Amino acid sequence: RMAEVAEIPREVESAPVEEPKANNYAANVAPIKKEFLIEAPVMVETPAPAQPGVPNWVDNGEVPKEKEKKDRRDRRGMNKDRKKEMARTETKIRASAVRLCPSVNSSGDVKCKYGDKCTSEHDIATFLALKPVDIAEKCPVYEANGKCRFSYACRFGNAHLGPNQEQLETESLGTTGEVRNHHSMHIQVAMRKRAYDFSRSNEAVEELKAGGSLHQGAMECEKRKLDMKTLKGKKYLAPLTTVGNLPFRRMCVDLGAEITCGEMAVVTSLLMGTPSEWSLVKRHSSEKIYGVQMAGGYPDTMSKAAQILVDEFDVDFIDVNLGCPIDVVNQKGGGCALAARTGKLIDVLKSMRYVMKDVPLTIKLRTGLKEGELTADKTLRSVLERVPIDLVDFHPRSKDGRYTKLARWDYVEQISQTTQEVPLWVCGDVLSYEDYYSRLENNPIDGIVIGRGALIKPWIFTEIDEKRHWDITASERIEMLQKFVNYGLDHWGSDDAGVERTRRFLLELLSFQCRYIPTGLLEVLPQRINDRPPFFRGRSEMETLLSSGRSVDWLEISKIFLGPPPEQFVFIPKHKASSY
Repeated sequence: RMAEVAEIPREVESAPVEEPKANNYAANVAPIKKEFLIEAPVMVETPAPAQPGVPNWVDNGEVPKEKEKKDRRDRRGMNKDRKKEMARTETKIRASAVRLCPSVNSSGDVKCKYGDKCTSEHDIATFLALKPVDIAEKCPVYEANGKCRFSYACRFGNAHLGPNQEQLETESLGTTGEVRNHHSMHIQVAMRKRAYDFSRSNEAVEELKAGGSLHQGAMECEKRKLDMKTLKGKKYLAPLTTVGNLPFRRMCVDLGAEITCGEMAVVTSLLMGTPSEWSLVKRHSSEKIYGVQMAGGYPDTMSKAAQILVDEFDVDFIDVNLGCPIDVVNQKGGGCALAARTGKLIDVLKSMRYVMKDVPLTIKLRTGLKEGELTADKTLRSVLERVPIDLVDFHPRSKDGRYTKLARWDYVEQISQTTQEVPLWVCGDVLSYEDYYSRLENNPIDGIVIGRGALIKPWIFTEIDEKRHWDITASERIEMLQKFVNYGLDHWGSDDAGVERTRRFLLELLSFQCRYIPTGLLEVLPQRINDRPPFFRGRSEMETLLSSGRSVDWLEISKIFLGPPPEQFVFIPKHKASSY
């Protein structure tokens, strides 16, 4: 899967896809057709890596055994330092970049509030001379009024500059719809001043402390704004941390997703008024059925966050994350740790249900903490006897197992006997329309939640609708990525900071999409989610590049849409490797 392969055609027409009847090839090895296989290169790490933390492998030597063992150990699990490294680099890039003062960029006669202490540029001509070269001639983020909100600072600025450096108006080139749930500043300010009215939440917590039932009967009888039973069979995009951002969800909706849920929001950060955390609840108008997922471990914080969401924002349901395996979340009592503390979990859900009015409450959980110890049915039985839950999203994997093994679909029937009338949705190892319909028809469930499958190939929702294996070409994939980039620039901005933020999340997406094996290259269909392919080349140079697992190659792809990155730019993949 190296990018440096022999010359091959730029693009080849997709051949008709043959759909074999059996899928009985060797476990964990993807069956690539022989004509696309290449010899595995003998790899060694050069003295100067292409990027910090990313080995620059070349095929001119051998890897010493001790070095190979160390690399295997280092690649296991998540790279916990990557966020700090990338954040430090991002800060350096912003500090060294030329910036135009907002007082100049805004319309009207506005004086700079920083006066002589302002470190930004106030002369437009000087700024334009020092500004990096524009990326393209067309700006993708024109608003409805025909103007770009980033004006001269836009990295596509020449597209809306006249001969006298005046701002031109033009029609929008690709971003439509509105973003909802962005009005959180007044809430952040009120919470910082301890002025927000949490009387409903406080009442719930006090009644819990006094041993009250929180009027459970009334909660059960209250009619919900959305009957979760009516969603049966709809295509549900799972809440995905980091990669399940608003631009990605928009793209998936375009491709057929019908239910979406925001990235996991940590309630302690929400209640501290952290702007980056509140940005996770933003919703695009194209998301017809939208939920917010929360993670926390205590009734007071969870009920307060739930009260704000139902009172101030446009959400169709709230999901409680009981399945996050990340240590930092579990150490704070959330995720899998909360599911293991049944008494505390019941208190959390009761207090939330008390303040949520008519908004449905859903939960997502795993099989249990340890591999082989199946405790989810016991947890659910205790919860459903005491709290009216509107939907259960079950991920049949353990906290410790992560993605090293396939999902335990054999455990689903036992869970369904526990949930009974409560809608049961299941997430795990669905990467094709065959997986989707087979799981749906052979298990007593109401729907399937798609997570990794949507990251590897977002067009899975289209395949499900059309019941076919889409042999998507490299050109079609590039067009899809262009749409994601346009949505990203619309969401994060088209100035320097927004462009690099869009690049970062494009690279995150490519780190999953590189696992897709083009349908026309496979001997047997469908592709299985945990199968790793041998080294192969695609039917075009671009298809080969899109299949590369090297972050330096993902960076090359990002240049197609966003131009070259700053010299100090660093991207470190989220996972070092073990769980595919």
